[in-house]
Amino acid sequence: MNKESFIHILDQDTINKIAAGEVVERPASVVKELVDNAIDAGAKNIRVELKDSGKTLISVRDDGKGMSREDAALSPIKHATSKISTISDLEVVSTMGFRGEALAAISSVSIFEIITKRKEDSTGTRLYLEGGRQEITDIGAPDGTTVNIAALFYNTPARLKYMKSDATELSHIAGIVSDLILANPKISLTLINNGKTILSSAASDLFNAVVDILGHEAARLMLEIPSGSMESLSGENKKEAVDQIKSLTEYADMEISGYISKPAYSKTTTDNLYFIVNNRPVTSKELIKAVRLGYYTKLPKDRYPAAVLHLKIDPSETDVNVHPRKTEIRFKDENRLIRIVSDVIEATLRLYELAPKVTAADAKKVVDKSFSDFGAPQKSETKQQPPAESINEFKSDSGSSKAADSDTDFVKETQAAYSAKTVSSPPDMKKAEDKQTRAEDKQIKDQFFGASSSPAVFEKYRTGYTAPAKDTDKRLKATERLLSETGKTESQKTPSEISILDNVHVVGQISALYILAEKDGGLLIIDQHAAHERIFYDIIKKREDCSVQELISPVVINLTPKEKALMDEYIPYLEEIGFGISEFGDYSYAVSFVPVVFGKMEDISAVHDFIADLLSFGKVKDETGARETVAKRTACRAAIKAGASCNQLQMEELVRQLKLAENPYSCPHGRPTILIFSQKELEKLFERS
Repeated sequence: MNKESFIHILDQDTINKIAAGEVVERPASVVKELVDNAIDAGAKNIRVELKDSGKTLISVRDDGKGMSREDAALSPIKHATSKISTISDLEVVSTMGFRGEALAAISSVSIFEIITKRKEDSTGTRLYLEGGRQEITDIGAPDGTTVNIAALFYNTPARLKYMKSDATELSHIAGIVSDLILANPKISLTLINNGKTILSSAASDLFNAVVDILGHEAARLMLEIPSGSMESLSGENKKEAVDQIKSLTEYADMEISGYISKPAYSKTTTDNLYFIVNNRPVTSKELIKAVRLGYYTKLPKDRYPAAVLHLKIDPSETDVNVHPRKTEIRFKDENRLIRIVSDVIEATLRLYELAPKVTAADAKKVVDKSFSDFGAPQKSETKQQPPAESINEFKSDSGSSKAADSDTDFVKETQAAYSAKTVSSPPDMKKAEDKQTRAEDKQIKDQFFGASSSPAVFEKYRTGYTAPAKDTDKRLKATERLLSETGKTESQKTPSEISILDNVHVVGQISALYILAEKDGGLLIIDQHAAHERIFYDIIKKREDCSVQELISPVVINLTPKEKALMDEYIPYLEEIGFGISEFGDYSYAVSFVPVVFGKMEDISAVHDFIADLLSFGKVKDETGARETVAKRTACRAAIKAGASCNQLQMEELVRQLKLAENPYSCPHGRPTILIFSQKELEKLFERS
């Protein structure tokens, strides 16, 4: 009998390195664990200094209570902790750390040093660890603790090679520090990289922390979740809402405080949603769902507000021991939590006037836009003033039409105002519009139904495809112009380029998204957005020049520290395709040019959304990946949208342009643009012999 054993116990060094893989994923993981310890030590001032985004050095210094010599020696031993004593303590843990794994894991994959001193001690203690060697000595030091982590992953080459670029690692660290600032606004926290201050927040209140992290634009549009009596709010409806919030939280035995944004401020990502449960920053799908339900129809389904929510809950009702990094949380009664949080947000929104405030300068933009919508000539590039009577329609309640300072021109609020306000057009404009509509109707009727066709037949057609066509026309004309500039025409296509789209007959549109066409007795279904996206993408990739259009007024993009680190890497590739971007403050950029493929820029929120979409992808692997990402996002933003109704002329023009694409059968993301049902396949589907 073979008594050889195949199972053996790993040595301690290997065990520690495996554990480090669970706790220490990247430099940001180290920063989080060390700052958590500083907060648990009662620090009021915490300074994080990095070299090369933490790859070379991470130094965290605090003015907390410090450690004795004995505690310093024990601190890097696995499962040595001052936070809990028994298993029952896990159910009511209130400290940031509690596992006793972080320092052991970090010290096993770095050159590790602690310098610490308590207020009552005359000298401090220095603990040095490197490759299993330990030194502990007395040292002169200020009160508090400094932890220095050098050469992270120096002894684990496999981990080291998976480190990302400095910009990517710094963005992750900035994100962690941002979370901790919002969770602990009364603590001063500073982040420095290579001698440059990346983020700094003085000890203050939550609103000032929101300003530091989300920026002034977002902070001005934040609404405070009421607490106490909120005497500053008046009115019966407001009193009812405050009472409802109070009864909800008292019934649930929890406290909910913080800020949520007006619906006018939103993004396509959840990046600006911050959740702090019992002072711990966490991620939670349940809380994201609760916030979205609270806004319900106040936001489009693919938009998310900004929110900083502090929840105080009985620790026994939560489980933070889900993951070694302690960023995830579970709730015992998730449905109850979702219901309460969403109700509190809904009640908070009822407390405030959500209608955007429009300045005189904003009113001019609205009026100029309305002139364009009605087809009337305008000269916005000369900044001609609209008629005074048009501006009066957008005066504030006080009747003043004086323009506010530029820093109160809230872009997102203004865009929402465009859809919220009804702009009445002058009689002569209305007549011009009616005349133009009748002329367009006659042209379509004569061309597609014949001059002698029945009015009833044409009316059925006309009412079926009467969605506002201006935006679709603008986007189609942009690609038509750009294609003509490249010199690509149908006559230039070689036999190998003959498309399935040749000799097709467009018959209609369904769901304001799919174009139906007939060819040789078969059926073609074309995804209008994917098709136009492919057309734009090919144009962008082929163009050697970067034709641009200058914006009348630069668009200011305000970023978080995490986003700024990514933006710096994307700028060269954005400039290649026609963006003009320059720094405009610590965390702001001014966009003065945009690519000509965007068409005439009437809605500047498109610039904001494009940048937000791009940054949501995070760091890409290489230059090719960055260029591809920029090209794809530009094409997606510029293309006809899903949900845009198209008339016959527009659908046929889109098909014509798609025929000129190098690969008309898929969009840049690989999704099909066309589905084909041959006549034979249709006969099979209907079981025809």
